[in-house]
Amino acid sequence: MNFRNYKFSLGLFLLMIAAIINVSCEDDDDTPQPMPVKNIVDIVVGNDNFSILEAALIKADLVDALNANGPFTVFAPTNAAFEQLLKDLGVSGLDDLSAEALTPILLYHVLGIQAKSTDLKDGYVATLSTFTPGDFPINLLISLDSGVKLNSSANVTTADVMASNGVIHIIDEVLLPPDVVDIAIANATFSHLVDAVIKADLVDALRGDGPFTIFAPTDAAFEALFTDLGISGIEDLTAEDLTPILTYHVVSGNVRAANVSTGTVPTLNTEADIEINVDGSGVVLNGSTNVIATDVQGTNGVVHVIDKVLLPEAEEEEQSIADIASANNDFSSLVAALAKADLVETMDGEGSFTVFAPTNQAFQDLFNELGVSGIQDLSKDDLIQILLYHVLGSKVMSADISPGYVETLATNSPDMDPVTLRIDLNDGVKLNKETMVTSADIEAFNGVIHVIDKVLLPPNVVDIAIANDSFEHLVAAVVKADLAGTLSGDGPFTIFAPTDAAFEALFTDLGVNGIDDLSAETLEPILLYHVVSGNVRSDEVSTGMVATLNETNKLDIDTSSGVVINGNTNVTATDVQGTNGVIHVIDKVLLPE
Repeated sequence: MNFRNYKFSLGLFLLMIAAIINVSCEDDDDTPQPMPVKNIVDIVVGNDNFSILEAALIKADLVDALNANGPFTVFAPTNAAFEQLLKDLGVSGLDDLSAEALTPILLYHVLGIQAKSTDLKDGYVATLSTFTPGDFPINLLISLDSGVKLNSSANVTTADVMASNGVIHIIDEVLLPPDVVDIAIANATFSHLVDAVIKADLVDALRGDGPFTIFAPTDAAFEALFTDLGISGIEDLTAEDLTPILTYHVVSGNVRAANVSTGTVPTLNTEADIEINVDGSGVVLNGSTNVIATDVQGTNGVVHVIDKVLLPEAEEEEQSIADIASANNDFSSLVAALAKADLVETMDGEGSFTVFAPTNQAFQDLFNELGVSGIQDLSKDDLIQILLYHVLGSKVMSADISPGYVETLATNSPDMDPVTLRIDLNDGVKLNKETMVTSADIEAFNGVIHVIDKVLLPPNVVDIAIANDSFEHLVAAVVKADLAGTLSGDGPFTIFAPTDAAFEALFTDLGVNGIDDLSAETLEPILLYHVVSGNVRSDEVSTGMVATLNETNKLDIDTSSGVVINGNTNVTATDVQGTNGVIHVIDKVLLPE
């Protein structure tokens, strides 16, 4: 058999078979096409309209990379596109650009897959240009609304130039790898965000080295904010309004989705952090804002898309007690009193105070009681001690208030000792029996305010007895013996005050029902026997005989084990300080011999 003829016959046969297949399948879109012979580099080199692209690939030493098997998708800029870039950059040609500058630009035009025009979809795709450190692919935005657009500016003018190792789409603009601002500008969904960044003069800052992580609200998110604020748009907000809001959407670092975790994250708004919760349902910010798209990578950071504008909680400036009082119209009389007494600075400064703050009505009731028209009729010295009697030298929240006597900052006592205030908790919080705490726990950085319904006046020893339910018999006895005026005098006095239980034991011993059964003449020497001249506090009490206002009888005091008077009467509480003396509580009525 003639080999030549056989070969010819076989070739003819194959051509006939191919023709038959072609005819039978000419309307079949799935017909396999012949594999292109040229690769991407061959096509670029063979097209005069890509001469600058060819030179750029050579200078960037990327020819071998694009000669590889791929597959690749190359968005290839024409010479005209490169010439426009060189003009925009203010350079005369490729010689003015380094290989290091060209490489990321050229790789930004290349995808690591073969994507024909029919494979392209709206959204972001990863290019071979990368963010360092991390080598994360920088993203390119594809839009198909009107042809194929890249980053909203470059058009695909010719698609699907097939090569053996991929596909080329010819474009009319050189693409530059975007920073986070460019990403926002290129995406029509972020038009309000871009306007806000421009108005707040943050463009240059966000084009900086970073890296930044941007939580980017969509236009829909901004429009919901405009509705909530009752405004038309960004034009109704000032740069001062926008800056803290926008910086609250920026986190330092290139934090991609895989590295986001539950917790509190500081932002470029140094006064507010973002609360992040990561669970199976996604990523939620501040409890209500959803991350709806992630990892849009730029050259100086990464963008995550969110469905709500984040608003930093206005961090309230810490207020002092004086600030709080000044801001409350119901404390105007208190503020005026503090000013006249030169105590504003004290209540505005460092410290730890508890202030029982009388309302305007409480002050008006005091003015009526004193027969004066207002603060102007009270002396500075009087006001200082009245006001300081409303202040404790430590912060006591309502939950920590205990019944009993507490020391105030008032010192208008014989030896400048703190005047005491009585607290009862039987029915709410009551001070000195008649003053009610109506609102509690208004915190300031230097203490706490409890609002009260009556102005407190520093008490003398008689007032102290009157304000304590345990001294009702003692008060009745003092009144019947007509000693209230004497004991309300200048003094100073030291009172050993028997409790009601002590008096009731005396009534039993005497076989009487109460004070009503005792005459003033009987009561006076007994009561005076409980009074020592001077302001003798517990640390000054010593063993010995002590003279009383009952001139014929002295007290026999023993301090060897506590304080015992006349051998059988115990001092059960000490140092209840008043303006004209001090009270020590005893468990038995003292009877002069």
